[in-house]
Amino acid sequence: MAGCFEDVRELGEPELRALLDGGRPEERVWAIWALALRSGGGDVGELAARAEPDAGVRRNLAVVLAGHGHLELLVALAHKDPAPEVRGAAMALVARLAIDGKLPPALIEDRVTTDAPEVRIAVLGTIFATAPGWLADLAERLLDDRDPDVRYEAFEALVRANRLDVSLLWLEEIPEPEARLTLMRWSARGRTRACAEALSRASRRLRRMLIESVRVAAYDDLAPAVADDPALVRALARRNAHAFEQLPLATLIRATLREPSDPWILIIRDRLISLDAPSDFAALLPEYRELCGRRLAELTTQMQSLRKVGSEAAAAELSALDEERAALESALDAAARLLLH
Repeated sequence: MAGCFEDVRELGEPELRALLDGGRPEERVWAIWALALRSGGGDVGELAARAEPDAGVRRNLAVVLAGHGHLELLVALAHKDPAPEVRGAAMALVARLAIDGKLPPALIEDRVTTDAPEVRIAVLGTIFATAPGWLADLAERLLDDRDPDVRYEAFEALVRANRLDVSLLWLEEIPEPEARLTLMRWSARGRTRACAEALSRASRRLRRMLIESVRVAAYDDLAPAVADDPALVRALARRNAHAFEQLPLATLIRATLREPSDPWILIIRDRLISLDAPSDFAALLPEYRELCGRRLAELTTQMQSLRKVGSEAAAAELSALDEERAALESALDAAARLLLH
């Protein structure tokens, strides 16, 4: 009976195979390491020539075993190694070989959902657009994993696998704090534009959370999520002091027509004044002028009512409304000037 790895590594291959099949759990692990070191030859043997191989060496062993075609030992390492990071590295290689049809998918499906989070995350990292259906199905099941990091990696894996509807449905249903953290992680490392495009048909709630979660809320990156939605334009403006300068004028006019706002009308006026000719927003100018005209009519009615009051407070309010009326008239003039072009 072997008492340590040093005892096992001195055995011949038949004895090691016997331990692998029928030894105690720790003897099986030692037998796997010893056989793997011999199979790796000079690639890794020198790294553990005098001692039990550490986790780093064993991760290298997994690569060597896969490269040399020692798939039985690779699978054994993926299942039996005591370190989850080693099992994860080996299981990722097993998954890639299963994707190529060189190993049965059951080796992954039967094991990964019960192993450590590191192993589940490693397997999820092998999922891309060309991944087989069984692997994407596994990612769907892992959306309900107890570990939040596994859930996030399953979400990203499904995005890569082009199962966007499934991943976005999950994102809609999870608690808001987890959804915000997911959006923050997903949009990191220069992926804000891709995230905004993926969310372009998602709920306003999700798109707002994306705007509020990104590190830098630049309109060019977030445009597909913002669209012409006034509520999302306001959410962007709260994160970005230059939002109204960055928004295309056509987008700003459409948002203002959907939800009229005097400050926005005047922002549009200021931008119209700076232009010599209309561009893609030309077709919106008649509606913008109609909006200004309606607001002028409403102000006129308010001012007429206040004149009948005759108090100091009414006089002060009249003065403010008169300034607003003059501003709206200048907005009408700015739109009319460009309509003449």
